[in-house]
Formats: sequence, C-alpha cells, structure tokens
Amino acid sequence: MKKKLLFVSAYNSSFVKNDLEILKKHYIVIIPNLVGKKKSFYDLLYSFFSILWGVLRSDIVFCWFADFKAYLTVSFANLLGKKSFVIVGGYEVANLPKINYGGLLNKNNLKRLKYTLLKATKVFAVSEFSKIEITDVILGIDIKVLHHGLDLSENKLQKENIVVTIGNAVKDIYKLKGLEIYVNVSLKFPEFTFIIIGKYDDEIKRKIMKINSKITFTGQISQDEVYTWLKKAKMYCQLSMRESFGFALLEAMSFGCIPVVTNCGALPEVVGETGFIVSCDDVEETVNAIRIAMNSDNGSEARKRVKDNFSLQKRELLLLKEMKRTDET
Repeated sequence: MKKKLLFVSAYNSSFVKNDLEILKKHYIVIIPNLVGKKKSFYDLLYSFFSILWGVLRSDIVFCWFADFKAYLTVSFANLLGKKSFVIVGGYEVANLPKINYGGLLNKNNLKRLKYTLLKATKVFAVSEFSKIEITDVILGIDIKVLHHGLDLSENKLQKENIVVTIGNAVKDIYKLKGLEIYVNVSLKFPEFTFIIIGKYDDEIKRKIMKINSKITFTGQISQDEVYTWLKKAKMYCQLSMRESFGFALLEAMSFGCIPVVTNCGALPEVVGETGFIVSCDDVEETVNAIRIAMNSDNGSEARKRVKDNFSLQKRELLLLKEMKRTDET
C-alpha cells in the first residue's frame, strides 16, 4: 500500500512540478492549500492549520525550499515523529547585500533555517556548490546532492543566429542575472538577435534599451513558447552573479544551445567541458567567448551531457533511493 506524502511548496516552477509528478507515481500525495506572497493574518493562520492538518494525515513530508512553510512543516513532523525531506533551492542560504538578494539578508531567517535543516530527516542540495554553501552556514547536516533532471525533447532543432538568456528584468534581479553585461555584449554582434525571456519592469526595460534598442523582450511567456525560442537559438548565455544550479541553462542545453556562462555558483558544474566559462561582469571576456562559441559544435555536446548526466529518470532513481533508505531507518 502506498504511503501518504505531504508535498509543500508555494512555488510552481517546472522543476518543482517535475518532482511532484515523480512522487505522485510512488506515494499518495497530499497538497495543502497555501497562500501566496501577499498575506493577511488570517491567510497565515489558514496556511498554519492547512500544513498541520496535512502533516497529521501523512506518513512523511516533503518540502521544496527551506522557507517558512518548510519550517512549520518540519516542526510539526518532528513533534509527531514523522520523517521529513527538504530540498534547499539556494536562495535560502544566499547573502548578497550588494544586489539585495538572499534569504540570509534577514537575520531572523537564519535561526529558522538552522532548525529546519537540523531537524529534517534528510536534506537535499541541488548542486555541489549549494552543498558547500549550506555547510558553510550550518554544520552537522547530512546533505545529499540531487541534481535537477530533464527529459530530452525529440523535436527537430532548427538553429538560427539567435542568442537567448532567461531572467527577469526587474529591480535587483536583473543585476543578479547579469542582464546589463548581456546587453553590452550584444552590441558587438549586430548580426545576431539577442533575446531576453522573462518578466520586466518598464523602467528596467528602458534602461536596457538605451544601451541597445535592438534587444528583444518576450515578457513572461508559456513554457512551450520558451522552448520554441530554445529550439531556434544557437547560443544560450547565463551571465549570473550567482546560481545554485541553473535550471534554465539545463533546459537550453537540452535543446542543443551552446552554453556561455559565468564562473559563478554551480554554472560550471552544469556545463562541464561543453560550455564556455567567463568571469563575472567581464564584457570583453564574454565577447571573446561568444566569438569562439559561434564556430563550435558544442551544442550537440551540451545536449549529450544533459542526456548522460541530468536525465529526469536518473533524478527519480536517486531521489527514491534516498527516501526509501532514510524512511526505513
């Protein structure tokens, strides 16, 4: 008989949905009703009791992101003697005051984070970089690295002179994602179309367009529309100041885009030998890397790397192996 599993995440990212679908195949999954970012006292109270009720009804709990909801979930599970699994996304242990990014900018979060991870039955990190970052903040945690996974699309790829980056052009985040560098680099390649996929603020868009008026903004689009761009793009740039993994990068690689990334966070870990790695905030180095990448066949190698190292099937096997091993002890 399948066990009941409480799945807690307030986010609807594609990688979260991937794990949800994996778990649904092996558990009876219970999903609590959680409020979004805008919360009243009654909203918080409702979430509190939704999580408590979910823990009471479940055999084990699973949290995507070590946020406040995970803190509540693990607390209840610990009190009731139930096993708990937590995946740290990365934002929770980030602290970049220069660009106002990271969960640890709020010192109150550290105490809750420590409790959540120390009391959880098993903690997962999305990369070796993230594992090191977590252990630098909190000692004494048994952490297993669990890379993201993807199933390769079998669609025919028709590459054009298109360069894509994915990142929201909104306050603070656009700096994190290296969009200013990306736009300055684009000036050197008038023969290529440079695309920014993601939400944008009008103010940030105007600022970017002043640098290069030919930049294309898609705005927030569906996953299918994102994939349409990636099928056509010859190259994908992720010029971030920090990435705990880089799931958009993995998606681009799965569509045979040649990756050009910074040496920040887990990006080199994802691309391996298939990508072109540059220093953060270095326009000249990035321009040179793109020139070399244009004449390479690294797109097919990048696609093969995803198939060999980051398949969704491999993630499923590792996740279930760790959960079963932990649940039986």
